[in-house]
Amino acid sequence: MEKYAIVFIVFFFAISGFAQKNNKVRANKKTENVKPTPSIEEVVVPAFTKIKIIENYERVLEKGYKTEAMLQAVADYSFFAEDMAAAAKWYTQLFEFCADELEAVYYYRYAESLKSIGQTEKAAEMMALFQSKKV
Repeated sequence: MEKYAIVFIVFFFAISGFAQKNNKVRANKKTENVKPTPSIEEVVVPAFTKIKIIENYERVLEKGYKTEAMLQAVADYSFFAEDMAAAAKWYTQLFEFCADELEAVYYYRYAESLKSIGQTEKAAEMMALFQSKKV
């Protein structure tokens, strides 16, 4: 019985030692051909990329297909681009689509966009809702 135990132990150590050597060789081969990943400063993203996405979202939304994520993206893009008329349009559709599920910040942005296009009564309502949601 002891002979089998000793043979098994020797066999186990022989196999495990061989397996570790192979892993090291493979690891070295993998790192030889790998180029280092570029840093954020080195990555160049074309300026038109974001605009094309937003333009495509707008076309899809105007055809009638709406999702919360697309409405949020287009409305936020218009808001931060200071196109308040477009932002108010998209925020209106967003609030018609899913008003109950939105974060408080969307009430604020909607109120600001409405205020800038002259709809102060609706803006005051949205700001009141923002204050209640914020707490």
